[in-house]
Amino acid sequence: MALSEAKKQKQREAKALLEGFWGQAFKFSQPKPLKVGILEDMVEDAKARNLPFDLEIIKAALKLYVHRYLYQKAVRKGSERIGLDGQPAGEITDEQKAYAKTQTKNLDAEQKRRKKASQPQNEAKPDVTQSDA
Repeated sequence: MALSEAKKQKQREAKALLEGFWGQAFKFSQPKPLKVGILEDMVEDAKARNLPFDLEIIKAALKLYVHRYLYQKAVRKGSERIGLDGQPAGEITDEQKAYAKTQTKNLDAEQKRRKKASQPQNEAKPDVTQSDA
């Protein structure tokens, strides 16, 4: 099933916000695991730079970013996290990797379910065998 236009617009806005203001940490095409607590760092930085984004806007953009398949895959395979400056800022625990693995499996299953639901159902066809009676 294709993404709705509204959802696509939210993703474009999140990408512009995150990559535009914090490009050292955010790259939608090649995400890296983020520092635990990065939301608070982003809010502080936005205030310090007088950016017109409040907690809710930043939180919504961050949520779109971290719930993506590529991000969860990066966490699953990664060893360290990065901060807003793109520098190492913590390790990924085995528990976090296991959670990311579960998330990627769930996202795979959801995508398959949506794909199956969007395909036309094969209607039962009557048996058309004819006999020479």
